[in-house]
Amino acid sequence: MALFLVGCLVLTVFGLRWYTHHGESLILPNYIGTHFADASKTAAEHSFELRIIDSIFVVGKEGGIILDQNPKAGSKVKQRRKIYLTVSKTEADEIPFRRLPILYGKSYERKQKELEQGYQIKTKVIGRKYDAGAPDHILEVIYDGRTIVDKKQRMEDVMIEKGGTLEMILSKSSGGSLNMPDLVCKMYAEVTFHLQTINLMMGEEHQDDTVENQSEAYVWKQIPPAGARVYTGDTVQVFLTQVRPLDCLDQ
Repeated sequence: MALFLVGCLVLTVFGLRWYTHHGESLILPNYIGTHFADASKTAAEHSFELRIIDSIFVVGKEGGIILDQNPKAGSKVKQRRKIYLTVSKTEADEIPFRRLPILYGKSYERKQKELEQGYQIKTKVIGRKYDAGAPDHILEVIYDGRTIVDKKQRMEDVMIEKGGTLEMILSKSSGGSLNMPDLVCKMYAEVTFHLQTINLMMGEEHQDDTVENQSEAYVWKQIPPAGARVYTGDTVQVFLTQVRPLDCLDQ
């Protein structure tokens, strides 16, 4: 009987110790930044159960990397506690092109920042073409080998991957040709403004003895002549007189 009582006492003491140790709190490790497969092995040693409740695509990060956990690292938890995780996805999210801002005719520098910061989409300049408008504006957008934006079209239903790259062709202010406009009978101030808008340079000015106010003087001759083929950046010579020429009175 005495031996039986002693045995029961020993079993009770060890049982209480086991139960107390089994129910004590553990400090939860930090699983963020580790791969789910590796974290699962570590968690099993503490009888934790890892459960994925969400997945997010992150540009430049491989799939299966733990991005967030609940409870947080450092929390006191019991064994067999369920740990809820958010992990990175392998496949990129796609964005319909119609959700992106208007690109044609817009400043490349501004849209580059907007696409990168707002949509995680990269851009790359692959060429330039002459355009009468401002330089470094977007003329064409190419994605996956297809032109999806130009002067005539915008393909709204194309799906763009986050982290993908839009290739662009930008405008430049030199290299184009045009027919020389007729400047005769126009005032100097008007001619100067017009030449700036078509990317031609004002060259040598020839004034006769009548000119007192250059801005209001009239062009009576020009070099190159109206209709000649000129290129952007070319210079133009004008001949000025203060009194409007008689040939201009009917215009």
